[in-house]
Amino acid sequence: MSLRMALKRSLEDEEGRPKKRSAYTPSLTGKKYDDGAPAPAPAPAAAKNTSRRAPKEAPIVELVQIDKCIKNNMVSRIEKAGFVEMTQVLPSQFIDSLRSEAEEKLSSLNNRQKKAADGFIKISNALQAIVSKDLAEKVSLALMGSDKIHDSMKHVFGKGGESSYEGFVVESLKLLATPPGSPPQLPHADDHCTSCLVGIVHLKDDQLRTRIAKYDNKKDYPTGITSTCDNCQRDEQLPDADYKRGVHLTTEKWYCGHCNKPARPYDFEKKLTLAFGELLENPDIADAHAGEIPKANDGILALPTMIHCGPGNPSASTEHRLVLFFTVRPLYKNTKQLTAGVKKQHKYNEDLQIHAPCILYHQFQKTLRIYEHAGCNLRNYSSFIVGANAADLTRLKTDLARARSTIASQEKKIEKLMLRLGEGDKDTSSKK
Repeated sequence: MSLRMALKRSLEDEEGRPKKRSAYTPSLTGKKYDDGAPAPAPAPAAAKNTSRRAPKEAPIVELVQIDKCIKNNMVSRIEKAGFVEMTQVLPSQFIDSLRSEAEEKLSSLNNRQKKAADGFIKISNALQAIVSKDLAEKVSLALMGSDKIHDSMKHVFGKGGESSYEGFVVESLKLLATPPGSPPQLPHADDHCTSCLVGIVHLKDDQLRTRIAKYDNKKDYPTGITSTCDNCQRDEQLPDADYKRGVHLTTEKWYCGHCNKPARPYDFEKKLTLAFGELLENPDIADAHAGEIPKANDGILALPTMIHCGPGNPSASTEHRLVLFFTVRPLYKNTKQLTAGVKKQHKYNEDLQIHAPCILYHQFQKTLRIYEHAGCNLRNYSSFIVGANAADLTRLKTDLARARSTIASQEKKIEKLMLRLGEGDKDTSSKK
């Protein structure tokens, strides 16, 4: 199974699991679900409709109260805070156009007669749609003219050594809509290294803010890119600080800094776990709001390695939370000729976010390789890894598929027999 499919399945399994209401989880009002009041009497059972299956009642979503807020409106602190706040990001007419486009696509979401090719699709806890081509071009040009984005990109990618940074390109323009009754996302980072900056712009006033974890800029974020040291000629994994300067793409010389010491083994999985291991142990790690309560056209610009999550949208809400999502990727001058087929430009990929299932997957694959090198096939013990119950369910699923196939075959035989019997009755009646 590919990494992309594994991550998608892990998220689908998580989303499909029913959410339990905790007696100790506070709501937005600060009250607890279990506040000592007598439990309401159960509603009388409704008469069963044998003609149509009744829809499942959606669970009530009440979001946990968060009092902590991390603020930063200084570009010079973006690498320390993990993000910078932005105000009045776009010309106001573009905010109106983006909001109108999002609302129009939402209105046609359940209209079977009107299905837009670029309409909303379900992702994680929200809905996502591609911005229409003409509007996307205009918004991209406006974002490229933003002083805050320009200064932030230059600060992150254009400093240190002989950086060949010379600009940026706007990519991944998307509309995100979070319906009422949506729980928060799984905490995650958008990438494992600093491949770009990620932006969010609110399309309505006073919407829920993105939740973030305190950023640690001292961590060794893995790039997964190897480069050759111009002194010792050894290939080693490029540190994130050098990766941001684009040394893997340009003619700038690179030195590993430990030529007289033993080579450092390439261990992407270990670095990934060290950098994001908190995701395995603390599902509430994103415990602070990012910035002030936003107005329409306010937003944040963040490092892709910052752990965060969409805040969800409580059942009591009457409107979708609407935001514009985009990425800004650095461009470099003095680029070198790369070997045919070699891809050195790592780009943002929405299907490869770094969350707990991603880390577990990488560690699992690493363990399989370690045992394979020792002559052992760990896959033979998959029932112990995924659980005996999961193995039993797999067998039951196989048996069910076979039973369905047998039933379908028998139904076809019965249909043919009925047709023959019908033809026989016609012949008998004609002879009379």
